[in-house]
Amino acid sequence: MNTTDVAIIGGSAAGLAAATTLMRRYPEKRISLIRNVTQTVVPCGIPYVYGTLGAVNKNIIPDNQFRDAGVNIITKHVNVIDRDNKVVEFDDGETLGYDKLILSTGSKPFLPPIDGVDLTNVFCIHKDPAHLQTILDALNPAQNVVVIGGGFIGVEMAEQIARMESRPAHIRLVEMLPHCLMTACEEEYCVVAEKELEREGVEVMTNCQVKAIHGDSGVQTVELADGRQLDADVVVIGIGAAPNIELAERSGIACDARGGVKVSRTLQTSDPAIYAAGDCAEKFSFFNGEPSAIRLASIAASEGTIAASNLYADTQRETLGALGAFATKVGTRSIAAAGITTQAAKQQNLDVVIGEAVASNMHPGSLPNAIADMRVKLIFERQTGRLLGGHVCGGDSSAELANAIAVAVQAQLTANDLSLMQYATHPLLTASPVMYQLMVAAENALIQL
Repeated sequence: MNTTDVAIIGGSAAGLAAATTLMRRYPEKRISLIRNVTQTVVPCGIPYVYGTLGAVNKNIIPDNQFRDAGVNIITKHVNVIDRDNKVVEFDDGETLGYDKLILSTGSKPFLPPIDGVDLTNVFCIHKDPAHLQTILDALNPAQNVVVIGGGFIGVEMAEQIARMESRPAHIRLVEMLPHCLMTACEEEYCVVAEKELEREGVEVMTNCQVKAIHGDSGVQTVELADGRQLDADVVVIGIGAAPNIELAERSGIACDARGGVKVSRTLQTSDPAIYAAGDCAEKFSFFNGEPSAIRLASIAASEGTIAASNLYADTQRETLGALGAFATKVGTRSIAAAGITTQAAKQQNLDVVIGEAVASNMHPGSLPNAIADMRVKLIFERQTGRLLGGHVCGGDSSAELANAIAVAVQAQLTANDLSLMQYATHPLLTASPVMYQLMVAAENALIQL
């Protein structure tokens, strides 16, 4: 029987981060990375296969850097983990012995409980190059496309389909909430995203619920709850994901059906030799420790690093919990967020103070391509002045501003800290040092505290 020191099951963000960490920290260990797809796609780059990139093979993470470092990449399906004997059993009958194991089996798309989801040309998004190519082949001749779900996947897919060379004549985005991106972003920023989508040629249909998908063999129409029928050659469903825990359950590892594989803060499972990281592992909120449904590649990478670090360490690293840091670009506008929204603060009965600032993303604002109204909105706890969340809308630096906000939230910085912090500025890259949005928004909140 073949053996390895560490078996990693799952080859996306968590699995790759785990492998990279093991290579750095334990170079003497033999590492086997097991995946059930031929190649690993860049997960966050999937929507851009259909517009900006135009090809699946342009969105692949190369294996060479891992193979060259001695990582054994195995492309097989794991049937079960024999935990008593520390053996991974593949569906072809072969086995692999291990000393330690990391589960990073990810998540699977959530399918709505409606008729027609199994029709030809109705797709969810799987991280499988062959599946993504099938979607591309179906989209190329399509004239009517319906995207169900106005979260990040749905919004980005709709925008990129609108940018295809063989652009469909009609692209509709259907969202049941009052706005797209509403669970992660401030309402006014959601409106900006919707206007950008419409400018790209996408018809945004909010407050709409899908009742059924119809067709003889392939999809033909999407029926809404109000009775309207939308013509559809292709339907793309992007309404969330569920943890992929089937292997863990078959192997007798403790799981929660909705939350994922049960883990400690060190990401150890109910089996001391097995850790779990990424979308398959249960999450808790950074803010209150309650169960969280936030699943992001950035969280997966962090967890993969933690899990791998802890395999052979006396001092164990711990996850801080799911903060929720997001970024996207829709049309000409970038939108990013970290931490809670004002809506979430209201739902949790938090007493908060809001600080806002608007300034050009360059200085002077007369520079070419400057965005005059780059906005930052910061949310602080009134009693302590501690930053709970922040939201940015404007130029491409929005994502890095949100990253700075995420660091500040995790470091429990206050409005006073942020208003006095020293920042890097440059005419072509940021607002002026006098009008730097994070500083000004924090100062505006501090005045109210």
